[in-house]
Parts: sequence; structure tokens; C-alpha cells
Amino acid sequence: MKLDKPSAIARRNEALPRPVLDRDNTLFAILDTKRNLWWFEVPVALLHKGQPDWVNLLLHTPETDELQHLKVPVNFLRAHQERMEVRNPGKRRSTISLALSADRDSLLRDTRPGGDQLDFNSFLQV
Repeated sequence: MKLDKPSAIARRNEALPRPVLDRDNTLFAILDTKRNLWWFEVPVALLHKGQPDWVNLLLHTPETDELQHLKVPVNFLRAHQERMEVRNPGKRRSTISLALSADRDSLLRDTRPGGDQLDFNSFLQV
């Protein structure tokens, strides 16, 4: 089943006791089956003061229609920014590039070559 960001947000919000995901605090990725990973470009602007305390990552696997939700604290991203690949650092549209693995032995680990293999498994919501 093909899923887009608004549909994924709506689906996840239905499963939560209180709907909190919206287009501004949530990023969405569909599994890249060739590389077996989910790609995210997290705007560095989300790490500034006055932004939400969390970034929600929704990971969709079309083959099984599984939708996973990672609730990542902004403080974690801010504290480990040097250990991740940042595209266009210092620019207005700089992003943290994440490639989260779907492989069993490295599940939800950032596999970007410029990164430091950070593990995002602890942020998985049930």
C-alpha cells in the first residue's frame, strides 16, 4: 500500500491516546528497498530554541504496510549534531541527513558515511 505524509500522520494519530503529530513536527520516509533504509533530511532549524521538543520520524515499509514511529528529542539531535552528516552547514536550509537502516543487525542505526552510526532504536514508540 502506498502511503503519503498526511495519511501517515493521520494513521499514527489515530493510534495515539492524544493526536500530537502534524506536518511541522513530523518527517516521513518510505523504505528504500534497494538500500534497505529510510532517508530523512532533518532541518537544522528544528534544533533552535522555540521549536518543538521532539521530532517525529515516521518510517513506512510498503511491502508489509508497517508504520513505525520514532519520537526523537531535539536535545539528542543537538547534542550529537557533530556525529551526524550535516548538509550545507551554516546555511539557511542546512539539514541533518539520516539514513536509518532496516537491516536486522543494524536496525534504526544511522548509516550515513559522514555519520557516526548513532542508534535511534531507543526512540521507537509502540
